[in-house]
Amino acid sequence: MAVPLENTSLTDSLCEALRRQIISGQIEPGQKLSEIWVANYYEVARPTAKAGLDRLTNEGLLRRGRRQTAVVPQMSAGDINDIYFAREPIEARAVRALAERATVPPDAERALALMGMAAQLSQHAEHTDADISLHRALVAASGSARLQRMHETVMGESQLCIAQVRSHVGLDLVELTATHAAILDAIRAGDPDAAEQALRNDLHGCRETLLSDIAERKASLSG
Repeated sequence: MAVPLENTSLTDSLCEALRRQIISGQIEPGQKLSEIWVANYYEVARPTAKAGLDRLTNEGLLRRGRRQTAVVPQMSAGDINDIYFAREPIEARAVRALAERATVPPDAERALALMGMAAQLSQHAEHTDADISLHRALVAASGSARLQRMHETVMGESQLCIAQVRSHVGLDLVELTATHAAILDAIRAGDPDAAEQALRNDLHGCRETLLSDIAERKASLSG
């Protein structure tokens, strides 16, 4: 009996289109995405729509609500604390391993260059993409497939919560780029302690910005 194979290229394209719209805010937090809506909107078969929604749910960019309808989540303070609690030990181990070899991954260098260009042009979405790419590149270059798999389980949610905040809180993208450059500089210098501290400075700063934004939004609603 023949087993039908999924059209992975079409599913990949659908996921990328949905991901872009979610990260950019075109698909807003709280918006429901049914298989029928996705199939009609993107002109794909319903199984392809289901595959795309399932993948983005696994990445944390969507959550299943009542009746299993996919919903774009609005990240809470608890979500943010948990995401950064999970990211920190993984990324700290990765940057220490790289600093012990004094090796900066080329993909991380490229991502930093893109961050610099996006900062100069005040392109928040592009800066977020490059930021996430840099962190992914550091973990990927650690050489541990298991560390990378663990990291990927939180990075979709991390990108989503960063994107939900950056476009409206007035972040200094140039300064933020410099905090990432400090991580790569410490790795290049072969200083594991400095690399880990630079990483923690970046993650802690990002977490506090996200938490502050949530607190301000709650205060404005209650006021």
